[in-house]
Amino acid sequence: MRQKLSEQKNATIYQYQLVKRKVIRPELIQSHVLIAAILLAFQMLMYQMDGLFSWLFGFAVVQIIHIAIMLLTFISVDEAADRKWIWRITPPWIGFKPANDIKLLLFRRVHRHMFWIGLCAIALLYPWVKESLLISIVSWHLWLLTPRLLLSFSFRKEQKDGVLRLEAREASYYRR
Repeated sequence: MRQKLSEQKNATIYQYQLVKRKVIRPELIQSHVLIAAILLAFQMLMYQMDGLFSWLFGFAVVQIIHIAIMLLTFISVDEAADRKWIWRITPPWIGFKPANDIKLLLFRRVHRHMFWIGLCAIALLYPWVKESLLISIVSWHLWLLTPRLLLSFSFRKEQKDGVLRLEAREASYYRR
């Protein structure tokens, strides 16, 4: 007959302890969305309908660049759970985000690669795209990665072997 877990003396339980929680205030999310609206207004004011097209098409181009960088980064990742990412449209995690809890080290590496390699890929497009589209691509790239990079910056002093959980209005860092 099996004993209850609380009665077992040598039971091994993997527990994670909450080390730090970062609550994302609604004002921060609203101001982040407002920046995208200001970008649209700027594009429409400067480039009329071409600006609107650039604003929409730039978002799609940035998503394609981000997924390509993620796939290249995940070539060296061993665990399948770490490779499972989903696409969301809920602020502040617009774009691709981890479907499960993710190691802080992997989260930081993916977003660092996404930032720098993304900027390099955008720079390669410079000779062939219109000015309005280039402005839009750079702006969307920075706008989409800003919340993630700020989160990575706020957890910079934490040990890298912990786990990060992203939820709609908060981010939590856990450690064993």
